[in-house]
Amino acid sequence: MKYVPKISFVFLLWTGLFVTEKSVAIEIDQSGQMSGWLNVARSQSVWNSETGLRYIPRVSLRHALEDETFVDGDFSLNTYVNIANQTRGSSHDLRFYRAQLRYATAQSETRIGLQKIDFGPSRLLRPLRWFDQINPNDPLQMTEGVYALMYKYNTLENAGVWLWGLYGNDDPKGHEIWTTAEEDPEIGGRIQYPLFDGEMAVTVHTRMVDGSPLSSADFAEKRIGLDGQWDLGIGLWFESVFQHQSGPLSALNWTKLISVGGDYTFAIGNGLYVLGEHMLSVLSEDALAWEEETHISAFSVNYPLGIADQLTASIYYDWENREWYNFLTWQRQYDSWGFYWMGFWNPDSDPINLNQNEQNLFAGEGMQLLVVFNH
Repeated sequence: MKYVPKISFVFLLWTGLFVTEKSVAIEIDQSGQMSGWLNVARSQSVWNSETGLRYIPRVSLRHALEDETFVDGDFSLNTYVNIANQTRGSSHDLRFYRAQLRYATAQSETRIGLQKIDFGPSRLLRPLRWFDQINPNDPLQMTEGVYALMYKYNTLENAGVWLWGLYGNDDPKGHEIWTTAEEDPEIGGRIQYPLFDGEMAVTVHTRMVDGSPLSSADFAEKRIGLDGQWDLGIGLWFESVFQHQSGPLSALNWTKLISVGGDYTFAIGNGLYVLGEHMLSVLSEDALAWEEETHISAFSVNYPLGIADQLTASIYYDWENREWYNFLTWQRQYDSWGFYWMGFWNPDSDPINLNQNEQNLFAGEGMQLLVVFNH
């Protein structure tokens, strides 16, 4: 329960608010999600099986102030148990999933606590995946939150400004490999502006990286991202990131990620949705140099079989290693229940980074059955 001290200040803010205003009307909503899964796969010529159960209880509180202003809070736990064979090993945990307090007006919001921060138009290959670990093939879109103070402001012209500060996040986030130095805050921001039939955005972030695993001093990491998306009959978008590290990792301290993508729904049957993306990754000694590069392509097709059923196929291709990653998902959805069956046929490794901080359940060839109940 190491997360309790980090959450305490958020809960204390709520306590202070409601103690000083004893007569306020507080809206309380309780909900939860129960999910269970069975995963069977063969990786490195060994068969592995896993059975798991997860429950995420959630409590939301809301207090209306004046006009369109309100304060609310979102608190949830992630508790699970995963039983596997000896090759994988069993695991269990109980931790906060979200614990945030928000103050919102008609054009702005301020959030503090353990929260989800994500942005950018890319769906499958995401250079701007800076703070989350969302696997595009995960039906539940699970991701750990980050401890942050976030401010958003939207103008009447639909432009947006984001500012954030992160502190106390112990594990790597997004595409990160190295952890952030202890007791060093991370700061950044994002500006979005309408352009033609879409928008463009600039995002920046800076942090100090923990150099102790390399037996060196902490060093700075700076990122800048540029992205845009437009609706031109077909959806088009791009994301690009330039990142520089001043540390002793290697001479290739510049990282550049660029992705382009598009989607379209064809009038075939119930509607055939097609999405494609391509990402280029470059490591170099200088900002404008072009030295070590890799290419990943991704393609996804979704077709609704009826009111309750959908079929989705996703394919990734690693041009560097000449390896294919294949996913096929059937989904049946009711009011409170969801049933998912996934078949996959992948290499034993995961260079396309679909599962950064969790054990890769989709390595090798196999299948997964997932049952979800929402209340």
